[in-house]
Amino acid sequence: MNQGRAATAYRPAPSAAIRSHCRSSISRAAYAANSSSRKLNQASFSASQAQRPRSKTCCPANGVAAADHSLTKPATSSTDSDRSVATRYSFSSNPSRLARAVTNALRSVTSKNAEIDIVVIAACGERAGEVVETLRDFPELIDPRTGRSLMERTIIICNTSAMPVAAREASVYTGATLAEYYRQMGLNVLLLADSTSRWAQAMREISGRLEEIPGEEAFPAYLESRIAAFYERAGALELPDGRFGSLTIGGTVSPAGGNFEEPVTQGTLKVVGAFLGLSRARSDARRYPSIDPLDSWSKYTGIIAPAKVVRMRRLLARGNEVRQMMTVVGEEGTSAEDFTVALKADFFDNCYLQQNAYDDVDGATTAERQQFVFDKVLEVVELDLELTDKNEVRKAIVRATDLFRNWNYAAGGSEEYDRWLGEIDRFIAAKGRE
Repeated sequence: MNQGRAATAYRPAPSAAIRSHCRSSISRAAYAANSSSRKLNQASFSASQAQRPRSKTCCPANGVAAADHSLTKPATSSTDSDRSVATRYSFSSNPSRLARAVTNALRSVTSKNAEIDIVVIAACGERAGEVVETLRDFPELIDPRTGRSLMERTIIICNTSAMPVAAREASVYTGATLAEYYRQMGLNVLLLADSTSRWAQAMREISGRLEEIPGEEAFPAYLESRIAAFYERAGALELPDGRFGSLTIGGTVSPAGGNFEEPVTQGTLKVVGAFLGLSRARSDARRYPSIDPLDSWSKYTGIIAPAKVVRMRRLLARGNEVRQMMTVVGEEGTSAEDFTVALKADFFDNCYLQQNAYDDVDGATTAERQQFVFDKVLEVVELDLELTDKNEVRKAIVRATDLFRNWNYAAGGSEEYDRWLGEIDRFIAAKGRE
């Protein structure tokens, strides 16, 4: 399918009939992959009817615009001309409890801030506790577009690990079919499949029972073609009446032990257009969202000029090399130039890549502000500090970091925003000197 416009720009809200149909699809057994998946345990069903005290996600995370490029924050508004073509992307992480919490947060924040009309979540082989958490959290998420519950335009297909493997395999295809149905109505749809690794494990078990010839790690020989066929259902199409509908698919891959060389991860990387690799080290360092910018990549052009993105990726790579060298030789054995590079890389990470999902301003920003902030950060990175003392360099970078962090929390157009911007301009003009 030819990729056209994707689900990264607002579309007119669905009509009352569409919203009613969406709600009825949720209220029915929409979270059943087939008739056998109606055996969802009583705890999960009761949780969906009980009080839901949680109103925020467990940690900050990026939104769907991050799939357009690993160095962009989630945008909350855009024009038709600014639409991206990112229609297939994948998350990958170590399936530990902390990693699962981060993945759930990414799913919640992505669904909330993505500029789409309908959200379809396929919980494939999830643990019952994670399904209950999803059912509790989503009705409490406030849709920034309508001010009402995000659940009104969300379909959740719940398939727990206790269900038959045939239901697990069917749940992913059920989600894709529902998403395509709404795309045919001229809507922009986001499908989040979590986890495609469990879907592949179900295929492996079914293949083994059918006594098919196994491939690598006992997965069926057709594993890669099945993964490709699933992600290739994403894309945009033009309807006969001239309207456009789009489907964006985001799949979560959970490789055992964080091994990115295993068949499911490799099969996914061959077909997706963007990859967001979650890092345990960044999570332990409390750098949220814990998406590793060096492991992540995108084939699509985002909102930042490619030349600028390449410049910052080189800075991050060089800064990482210097940090690893410093763990061996220390600061004393590092030149002032390399020390400055490492601090500037940390500055870019702290002030642009990291976000606070608990903050209304920093949690999701417009594309225009992202571009403006990136240019200001680039000015600081390319600034010749004309300082030789390492303590003075550290002091200047810390000062710049404080200015940008405070600026990130200021609402656009406010007096506080203008005040911090003025401080930043004076810092750049003075080349970091007091």
